[in-house]
Amino acid sequence: MQREVLWMTSNDGPGSSGRIIEDQYITAPISAGGDGITVYGSDGPVVIRRCVVDLGSWPLERLDEGLSGVDGARAVVCETRVARVGKGVLWGNGDYPETDPGAELVLEDCIVRDIGRRAPEAQDGVRVLMRRCVIRNWGVRSRFTVRAFAAWAHDGASIRAEDCVFWQDRFLQAGLRGLAVDLANWIGWAWNRRDLNPLHWLLPGVCRGLTASQGGTVSATRCYKNRWWIRLSRHEGPRMGKKEALALMAKLEGRLL
Repeated sequence: MQREVLWMTSNDGPGSSGRIIEDQYITAPISAGGDGITVYGSDGPVVIRRCVVDLGSWPLERLDEGLSGVDGARAVVCETRVARVGKGVLWGNGDYPETDPGAELVLEDCIVRDIGRRAPEAQDGVRVLMRRCVIRNWGVRSRFTVRAFAAWAHDGASIRAEDCVFWQDRFLQAGLRGLAVDLANWIGWAWNRRDLNPLHWLLPGVCRGLTASQGGTVSATRCYKNRWWIRLSRHEGPRMGKKEALALMAKLEGRLL
């Protein structure tokens, strides 16, 4: 079956090249910045498949992202698991946003679970497509720092989710204190950005399944959420059923152990 990728219409030129990262089990950050995997725009189109990034044995202060893309990075990530990190997946360079036009990420048949936030976060005009992914347990106490969220697009970025599962085992993932810290930081963010939408101020991070703010956009089709309080913004059409969601979770968990 052919896999559609976002950059198929891009003109990479006859000398363009990319790289493949596959069958890697990463339990320690491999970049100087503390990332599990970092993709750069200069890498060309990158394929990451059948990898596991599990940084649960490392303290949060020595970690950054499980997976990150900067400087116009483009990647397709398939059958990959990102787990037990403070920050799951970040696409877009917040420090130098002018380097990110054309940045794109496709996540297919992936799991991001037991994290603090970013599953994924898209910023600065990048485009993200998620297909048949499971996002489970964000904002968990052991990986929580200042705020929580799953998939979030802002500052001109976009995320589209198709046939994905957003699952939270509990509401108080980081306890009452974590909930208070999370809300305080979201209020601070909205204040600093002069955001007038009260939902952006007051929605707890554990509820932020698929959201957008500050000029970002999101959309979703045939997705599932296991709690009524998980917000999936701009979902269109019928939802995935629970039986199908559980089957997808079991399939991906079994394949990506």
